[in-house]
Amino acid sequence: MSNQDKLNLYIRQLHQRLRLGVSLRGVAILTATALITTVFLVLILNAFAFPLRGLTGARLLLLIASGLAVAFGLALPLQRLTRRRATAVAEAAHPEFQQRLLTFDDREKRGDDPFLELLAADTLAVAKDAPPANLAPNNRLYFLAGAGAACLAVLVWLVAAGPGYLGYGASLLWTGPKAAPLYDIRVTPGNVAVRRNSDQLITAQVIGLKGEKV
Repeated sequence: MSNQDKLNLYIRQLHQRLRLGVSLRGVAILTATALITTVFLVLILNAFAFPLRGLTGARLLLLIASGLAVAFGLALPLQRLTRRRATAVAEAAHPEFQQRLLTFDDREKRGDDPFLELLAADTLAVAKDAPPANLAPNNRLYFLAGAGAACLAVLVWLVAAGPGYLGYGASLLWTGPKAAPLYDIRVTPGNVAVRRNSDQLITAQVIGLKGEKV
């Protein structure tokens, strides 16, 4: 393998390492946004006893928030993280390269260069002390992965088995209306015909609400 091939492999490793860090950060942003937005919307819906009319709007807001998190936290950063950007980040993190990586990248794009092999050998000598892991340390990657997984686990738990109105509201947002509403007013006898000049006893059973809030 020539020095040019070795340096290209090194630059690819830099690029892949940075993409991994950006991807994990984007996933963490997405899951955190979904969790925070869900809790925020549930608190608002609970204040109005989870009206079905407000459910569509709340779901739309949740979709918009998640879409913005995907766009600005994942898609755009990955799109901007080109090979050129990766070499620039490496140059900034390791000034000892002295623009060798950027120079190599520029000259290789132009085509045949008799000094390209020498430049690659000189750059590889510096790259030995600048491994790709330095740009995105393992501890940072583990933290981002753990944060994303934790937010996802809490969200899934809320939707599947969350307690009280938080669990009910999260499940309502993500899976749809339930057979038994959390808040309800059951009127008996309901829709019936009443004889003229007769009395009809009507009772209302309040479920999940305090009397002063009915």
